[in-house]
Amino acid sequence: MNNLLNSIKTQQWFYEFPLPDGSKTKSYLPEHARAVHTTREKALRRYLDQYRGSFASALDISCHEGFFSLILADHCKTVTGIDKNEPSLEKARQMTSLLDKGNIRYRNSSLEALTERDAADFVLCFGLLYHVENPVEVFRSLSRITKTALCIETQVLPFEINGPIEDGSHLWQRSLRGTFGLAVDYADRPEGGMTNLALVPSVEALKFLVTQFGFSSVEFYSPEPIDYEQFVRKHRVILLARR
Repeated sequence: MNNLLNSIKTQQWFYEFPLPDGSKTKSYLPEHARAVHTTREKALRRYLDQYRGSFASALDISCHEGFFSLILADHCKTVTGIDKNEPSLEKARQMTSLLDKGNIRYRNSSLEALTERDAADFVLCFGLLYHVENPVEVFRSLSRITKTALCIETQVLPFEINGPIEDGSHLWQRSLRGTFGLAVDYADRPEGGMTNLALVPSVEALKFLVTQFGFSSVEFYSPEPIDYEQFVRKHRVILLARR
């Protein structure tokens, strides 16, 4: 175990994992941005404490190095972390082994490849939705694998575009139900999506898609002044949707 700890301490990590000797892993994320994980963790723990005992199984979609899988493991009997990037999963396995979390397993897969047989009570999807070019299909996939509750963290557009649009004739109108902004992504990095294009949602788009795919309620995390600045300025949101 000492050899594993020493190996982990020599590596660069995305997260600052607390280690058994009281130290932390070295994060390559710029220091000013690391607080995003603090707010994510606070919101997740608040939801899990609020519904303690409600979720036997959990899926961590785009789990990266397993930081939030470890938190889920304290509340759920079984946790499965899913990620497209095998090197990230290998680091997650190292950390899980070091911390002796036997109820977590990791799987190299895309979200879209999961089926109803993979469904879990609680599905976590942090930091993915603003890295994909097919957010509606992502929501469809998330709905397919969520039995009870879905927790999403995402960057959002800081504005909404409302009103009707024409549909085949000026006599026929459809109402906008949220908007998406097209952005360049970075598929060559562990934090990026599968392609170099992404559609970033607005808050109204999130609300509409949650209800469209069968969730009966949605609550948004209310940031505090000390939280990560993007949440405070409403450029990021965290939501919990329930069946």
